[in-house]
Amino acid sequence: MKMAHILSCTALSAVALGMASQASAQANNAQNGDIIVTAQRKSESLQTVPISVSAVTGTMLEKQQIHTSSDLQLSLPNVTFTKTNFTTASFTIRGIGDLCTGTTCDTATATHINEMPLVSTRFYETEYFDMERIEILRGPQGTLFGRNATSGVVDLITAKPDLRKLGASVEAEYANYNSKKIKGMINIPLTETLGVRFAGYYYNRDGEATNLYNNSNIDGRDQYSFRASLRWKPSPSTTVDLMGSYFREKDDRLRIQKQVCHRDTTGILGCLPDKVAFETVNGNSQFENLLTSKEFIGIGLSPTLTPFALGSIYGKDVFANAINPADVHTVNTAFTPTYLPMNSN
Repeated sequence: MKMAHILSCTALSAVALGMASQASAQANNAQNGDIIVTAQRKSESLQTVPISVSAVTGTMLEKQQIHTSSDLQLSLPNVTFTKTNFTTASFTIRGIGDLCTGTTCDTATATHINEMPLVSTRFYETEYFDMERIEILRGPQGTLFGRNATSGVVDLITAKPDLRKLGASVEAEYANYNSKKIKGMINIPLTETLGVRFAGYYYNRDGEATNLYNNSNIDGRDQYSFRASLRWKPSPSTTVDLMGSYFREKDDRLRIQKQVCHRDTTGILGCLPDKVAFETVNGNSQFENLLTSKEFIGIGLSPTLTPFALGSIYGKDVFANAINPADVHTVNTAFTPTYLPMNSN
C-alpha cells in the first residue's frame, strides 16, 4: 500500500467493437488452458503469435495479487512502470520509455483499453478490477497500433458480459490507516443474445504521510470507479460490445513524489547522481534563478537593467535553510495538497 495524493476526477468513455467472432473461440480455448490474445488484431493462441507478447489473465492477476501497474512490472521481464510528478506515469519496455515529462510530450509506449488508444492515463491512481487479461506487446508496434508505440503496447482488456449464465462476486478489505476497499461485479444475461455486466471498486484511506509543518497527516485516498458493459451477439459471426466507465477521486493525495537529493555544492546540477540522500537541491541550479540573475540580465539584456536583478547565479542558495526530513513518509511544507484533476481514464 504505497499510494499518495488528492483528487476529484470524472471520466466517461464509450467503446464500440463490431464484427468480431472472438467470443466463442476464446471460450473454447480457455477450457483447454490456452490464452487467446488479439496482439495482431485477431484472436490467436498466445503460443502461436509470432511476436514478443506477454499476457496476464484475470485469474493470474488475482492469484499473483497484481492490483496496480506497479505490481504488474514485477511479473514481466524487461518492463518497468514509473510514477512521475503530477499524476503522470510511464511504461518502459526493453529500456525504451518516456524521457519527457511535459503534457505535450509523445509517449514511447502506447496504452490501450480494449484495443482503443488512450491519450492520457491514470494508471497510478486506479487499480485493476474485473479484467479479462492484460497484453504487453514488445515493440516497435507502429504498423498495427500507430504512432507512440516505439517500445511497445500495453493493452488492458476488460471482462465482457457472459451470455451463458448469471454471475456475481464481491471482495472487501480493511487494513492499516483505516483503509477500506471493496470490489465487485454482477453479470446478467438478458436474453440468449444480449447481456450486461456491471463492475466497480471503492477505496478510502487516511493519510500515510506526516507533514511536520502543521503536524497533520496527508496523502490519503477517497476514490471510486464504475464500469458498465453491454454485449449483443445477433449472430455467430457478429459481436457488438459497448462500455461506459466513470472514475472519481477527491482527497489529499500528494501530487509529486518524495524528492531525494545529494546536494551539488557547485550549483551546476542541483543534485549529484552519485548517491541517494535526504538533502535539498542547490537553488543556484534552478532555471528561474538564472533568468533573474545579474549575469543573465546584464549580458543577455542590458547592463542598465542589472540593478533590477534578484541576485547572482552563484549568490545565496534559496534552499539553503530548507529541511528535507530523512523519511519517505515525512514532509515539511506549508502547502496542503488538494487533488482535483478534471479528467481521467
